[in-house]
Amino acid sequence: MSTVQQHVRPRGRLYAFGSNGSGQLGIGHMEDVSRPAEVLRNDGNSITGALYVACGGNHTIVCLNHDELASTGENEDGRCITTSEKATDRLNPSMRAIFNTGAAGLLAATWSATFVVTSTGAVMVSGTGNSGELGLGHGRFSALQAETIPSFPPPGRSVVRLSACMAHVVAVLSNGEVWGWGKGRKGQLGRPSENVWTPRKLDDLGFFAIDAVCGKDFTCIFGSPSTGEIAVLGPSGNDRFGVRANAAAAVPGWKEVAASWGSIFVLLQTGEVVAWGRDDHGQLPPPNLPPLQAIAAGSEHCLGLTEAGQVLAWGWGEHGNCG
Repeated sequence: MSTVQQHVRPRGRLYAFGSNGSGQLGIGHMEDVSRPAEVLRNDGNSITGALYVACGGNHTIVCLNHDELASTGENEDGRCITTSEKATDRLNPSMRAIFNTGAAGLLAATWSATFVVTSTGAVMVSGTGNSGELGLGHGRFSALQAETIPSFPPPGRSVVRLSACMAHVVAVLSNGEVWGWGKGRKGQLGRPSENVWTPRKLDDLGFFAIDAVCGKDFTCIFGSPSTGEIAVLGPSGNDRFGVRANAAAAVPGWKEVAASWGSIFVLLQTGEVVAWGRDDHGQLPPPNLPPLQAIAAGSEHCLGLTEAGQVLAWGWGEHGNCG
C-alpha cells in the first residue's frame, strides 16, 4: 500500500509488482508477482499518459493526462470510484477508465477509500471508512459512488498536496495551512486527539507548510526546502518506532518526501536519503545507497530511482513488493 500519491513519467508505460490478491496491480490475473509486469487497460492496450498513482489496501487509482481516471482492484464498496462496474472483473483484472473528472492530478487513498481533487478544486471521495476518513460528516461510513466533501477547501484556498494512510487524510492548502480528517486518536491530526469526521485545520505549525506525508499513526509536515522546517504529529503515547523521538530537527534542501506505516523518508537535493522510524524488516535505507532522483514508499518497503535510471527496492518483500 502506498501512503501518498506518486508522480510518474507520463511518456512511459506503467508496470507493477507485489501483492495482487484483489487484482490491484491490473496485470490480468490475481497472483502476486515479484517481477515487473505491464499494467493494461481492460481492452488490452498499454497504460500511457499516467501522471499520478495512488494505492490503497487492495485497490489502485491512476490519473491519466489530467483529465481521466482509471482504477483496478477491490471495489465491492465503491472505493475504485467506478460508476459502471460494481466489482473487479475476477477473470481479467485490469485498469478500467472511470470517467472524465477534469482531475487536477492530486490523488490519495486510505485502506478502503479514494480521494481525488478535481479541476474545480473540489475533493471527491468514494469507498468506506469507520473513523471519519471519508470527511462526509459524523456517522458516514460509506460512499458507494463519488461524493464531494462539502465546504472544503475553504473559500480562497486550494489543495496543493494530498496525502493519506490507513485511516486518515491530510491536505496542504495554498496558504500554507494543513487540514485533516479521519482517525486521530494517536495525535496524527493534532489536538484534541480524536477521530475527525469533517476536515479540520491542524494545529498552528509556526511555518508555511509545503508538503505532508502520513504514516499509520502519524503525520509529518514539511516547510520550505530552503529552511527545512518539520513537524511530526503523533504517535502519542507509545512512539515505539521513534518516529517522533528520532525525527530530524530540520531537513533543509529536501526534494521529495514519503512515509511508510512506521518510517519517514526524505530525499535531499544531493540525492541522499535521510530516514528514521521502523527498521525491523530493513525499511530504512541500506548503506552505500547511490544518489537517487525519486523515491516512493509502500506500507513497509521503499523504492528509489537512481540517477542512472535504475529502480532499487528495500524493506519487507514477502509478497514480491521488492521484486
